[in-house]
Amino acid sequence: MKKRTFLKSLLASAVMLSITACDDNSTSSSNSSQPKVVKISSVVAATHPSTIALKEVFKPMVESKTNGKYQIDIYDSGQLGDEKQSFDYTRQDIIDMSVLGTVMWSEVPRMSVPDFPFVFRDVPHARKVYQGEVGAEIAKSFEDSQPIKFLAWMPNGARVFSSSKPLTSPDQFKGQKMRMPNNPIHVKVAELLGANVAIMGLGEVFTALEQGVVDGQDNPLSTFVQQGFYSVNKNIYETNHMISSLELLANSNFWNALSEEDKAAFNEAAKATSDKSWDLYQASIEADKKLVQEKGGTVTVPTEADKQALVEKMQPLYDDLYKKYDWAKALVEKIRSIQ
Repeated sequence: MKKRTFLKSLLASAVMLSITACDDNSTSSSNSSQPKVVKISSVVAATHPSTIALKEVFKPMVESKTNGKYQIDIYDSGQLGDEKQSFDYTRQDIIDMSVLGTVMWSEVPRMSVPDFPFVFRDVPHARKVYQGEVGAEIAKSFEDSQPIKFLAWMPNGARVFSSSKPLTSPDQFKGQKMRMPNNPIHVKVAELLGANVAIMGLGEVFTALEQGVVDGQDNPLSTFVQQGFYSVNKNIYETNHMISSLELLANSNFWNALSEEDKAAFNEAAKATSDKSWDLYQASIEADKKLVQEKGGTVTVPTEADKQALVEKMQPLYDDLYKKYDWAKALVEKIRSIQ
């Protein structure tokens, strides 16, 4: 796995050298009629709703509304680096824009809110929160501490649990070994459910499931499908315990150099891209379930009683969050009050 990580880093470095060379070329021709190339790093796959929306909405809208002044180049599937690298490259002005998850939560505490378990009732509720006043409040706290312009919230997905063992009720987590990402909130969720936790990167999960190193994992159903986990994990428990987000970000130097007219074009395209990505994601959920079932998997929706039991198991985590962040309780109550 170390060799694979090294090769991936080497490839990312080679790509970065290549696009830096492109930057030099575009700079030398800045006085010509050539468009300015705007590079966007997307950490999700080409088939992800957010990437599709970037390509089908953001790129053509910006290029059209600015009369070809900009050429939007989208690098999906983490071609320019993983989430942490893409975030660092964006704030360091190495790349112009990025689409990534909440990797910055440790530096911007409010960006951990998308990981608060069961804070959203369902996907439509999450969309309304992200695209509304609360989303704007969180985005402002992000912009206040980083050299970043926050353009839009997009869906990453509603996280569900899967296992090679039976998993149809809260009690069945006990003793199961669950892979979780390296995030303390995610880890605590699994522990409170009674599972044993193994922390590992996404690239290691398929092999770990296949070899029985872990019994299960949690991810959005779309990721479960894209990664082919249905061939090694047949039992899905549709907890939707976190409805996680992706963020469309721009480096502040790049953003501040835009004219007011160009900023308006980018903002309008970002809003339309957010809407398109949420529409695509919501339409994909049933299709993903159907595919899993066609592959021999089962999808169990928690009963209302089981959902309530899952929520109650999270109370110690919320107690800790409320002690750690003086803003957390009021913000959670605000989110839950949104209809």
